[in-house]
Amino acid sequence: MDFEGRARIRSHLDIAPLIDVVFLLLVFFMLTTTFMIPEAVELELPQSHTSTPHDPAPIVVTVAADGRLTLNGDPIALEALKTALQPLLNQAEIRTITLKSDAATEVRRLLQVMDEIRAAGGEQISLATRRQ
Repeated sequence: MDFEGRARIRSHLDIAPLIDVVFLLLVFFMLTTTFMIPEAVELELPQSHTSTPHDPAPIVVTVAADGRLTLNGDPIALEALKTALQPLLNQAEIRTITLKSDAATEVRRLLQVMDEIRAAGGEQISLATRRQ
């Protein structure tokens, strides 16, 4: 039975504007998000039962497992380490250098780095470790 007095109301939802809004949000978040992975040297510090905590020195030399060197987070070659350290040591009141070395670093490479630090005038070298 169909009454003439009442017309059927058909509601229709147009989803095209909704898709446009979702697409614009997707583009916005893609453009504002950074996908860059910060360059960092991943280290597995050696463990020590007798280590004592102290404030890190303002100068940090890092030796990765594959032998890469960084000075305060910036990559550097072994040959340039001495010349880069000398001005930093002249500015610092305390001539202590923190040496962070991966547990898998070759001892030969570690000794080469320590020799360069001493040749630059580093009086004290603190080896960074993980407390067990």
